[in-house]
Amino acid sequence: MRIGLRGHAMKNTWVVKNGLVEIAILLMMLLCLGSARAQAPVQVEPGVGRISLIHGDVSTQRGDSGDWAAATLNAPIVSGDKVSTAESSRAEVQLDYSNILRLGNRTQANITTLSRTQIQIQVGEGIVNYTVFKDSEPEPEIDTPNVSIHPYRKDGSFRIETFSNDETRITVRNGEADVTTPQGNVLVKKGQMITVRGTGDGAQYQLSEAPGKDDWDRFNHDRDNMIHSAESWRHTNRYYVGSEDLDAYGHWDDAPGYGRVWVPAVDTDWVPYRDGRWVWEPYYGWTWVSYEPWGWAPYHYGASWVWWPGPVYYRPIWAPAYVSFFGFGVGVGFGHFGWLPIGPCDPFFPWYGRHGSRFNEVNIVNITNITNIRNVTNVRNEGFAPLRSGNGISNLRAMNDPQVRRAFSTVPAEHFGTGRVVATSANPELLRNGHLMTGNLPVVPSRESLLASNRAANPATLPRGEDRRFLGRQAAAPQRFDDQAAQVR
Repeated sequence: MRIGLRGHAMKNTWVVKNGLVEIAILLMMLLCLGSARAQAPVQVEPGVGRISLIHGDVSTQRGDSGDWAAATLNAPIVSGDKVSTAESSRAEVQLDYSNILRLGNRTQANITTLSRTQIQIQVGEGIVNYTVFKDSEPEPEIDTPNVSIHPYRKDGSFRIETFSNDETRITVRNGEADVTTPQGNVLVKKGQMITVRGTGDGAQYQLSEAPGKDDWDRFNHDRDNMIHSAESWRHTNRYYVGSEDLDAYGHWDDAPGYGRVWVPAVDTDWVPYRDGRWVWEPYYGWTWVSYEPWGWAPYHYGASWVWWPGPVYYRPIWAPAYVSFFGFGVGVGFGHFGWLPIGPCDPFFPWYGRHGSRFNEVNIVNITNITNIRNVTNVRNEGFAPLRSGNGISNLRAMNDPQVRRAFSTVPAEHFGTGRVVATSANPELLRNGHLMTGNLPVVPSRESLLASNRAANPATLPRGEDRRFLGRQAAAPQRFDDQAAQVR
């Protein structure tokens, strides 16, 4: 494998030459997005976590869908989602760069609030561990039926066991936490354990020395250490959630003028945004779920055959994917949809958030001259301008190149968002009838679009018993999926 530089500020260019991956080092489009956002009205994007580890049988429920499905690695987790485990099973949810929730066997947790300033978790039954790495921004809160735990926003590890509606035990392995009981607040420090029994006026608590560590504690310690000490943190910063996964699936290399870049261990015929599926998320709309175990950081913070995370001082912005969407067809409607990774000289047209309000107005640019698509780059008011002007790398203008075209994934319109992608590369005939989407994709999500996998939930993971009430703040109801789908219609 050899590294070559083309141009000065490049991003998301993918070239295969002579059977080898020839690398164009890519400047992050996020730098462009950050500049553009600074001039726009401030809008706080909802937080997005991910399923980062699965052992055994784990299931998730998306928002108000009512449907449980088997969990899959790298599935997004947002406010209103639920996670549940079976016997002898474990799961890890990375809520952001500094807050991690782990579920032990026979445990159910509701992610009631997930934002940049607030995290709220409800644990109905079972055992969880909550880790806070230093410099956490959100204020975390973990609620059980009779206790509300508020970890301090610095290094901490908290073991929380919910035995029933009226018994909870919290062990502080590291850090400190304010524990709210029906009788008031108690400060619990490192090496202490508090047991709370009862509800209402009859509740009582006992503060004691923490017991010795068991297999669950050792598991959490090992996971924390693996995440915290990953080699990849030497080349990026803590805001790139999932960077610790890169160590096992590729290597870091030097690129003159750019420093360290990550090279995935993939076959020479590999292309991005191909092994996975599109799912529907509130606010973000169509979101890429990669089935590659390393596919969180590179796909949601900028991606390429070689991933350059950018300056270590820069805070990245999470996005559902960094692609250009296309519709293909003649006349009314589209027979196929496609997507192509954006390049540094390509505009970026977000289909989510404040940009997603254009549900019923899909602006298109007819691609009549594939070799010179300058009219595309002149579209300024529909999204973000290209990171680089001039004749640098543009995936859009290079679509006649067979190697670039190979990374252009297409599916029949009726199959988009309905399951695992079975995509083919675009051919010149199809491209002649291509339209670049500068608004939301005209696909109405179905409940099937909420599923990150086609596997049914193991009945052993499904909630047991009645719905529970929780101590703590009143959680907001998740956004109704039917309302989201109605907006698209």
